[in-house]
Amino acid sequence: MENLNYVEIGQRIRTKRKELKITQEKLSEIIDVSPSYISEIERGCSISSLLTISKIAQTLDASLDYLVFGITVNNSNNTFTEILKTIPEKNHNLYISLCENIANTLKK
Repeated sequence: MENLNYVEIGQRIRTKRKELKITQEKLSEIIDVSPSYISEIERGCSISSLLTISKIAQTLDASLDYLVFGITVNNSNNTFTEILKTIPEKNHNLYISLCENIANTLKK
């Protein structure tokens, strides 16, 4: 697994927050942290917990995949293709089958 880029995570959070016209103060109030902590997260200076990132994602109506990895519906095909390239060819059908099963489960 590659290392997480906290600067990019922070930039995506800042961009989404500004799109929604939410201040750092308001976001911090909603998720119950200090405004300075939101600033640190957005600058990539602080490593936040999964719980905090999850609360931010929920508040900003963003997916964790987007905030953490930058994955959107538009670029997800590339992501799946890149993952597939790392798997031995004999396991490609298994990977595809697993993805289909996960998708079917999430549809329910």
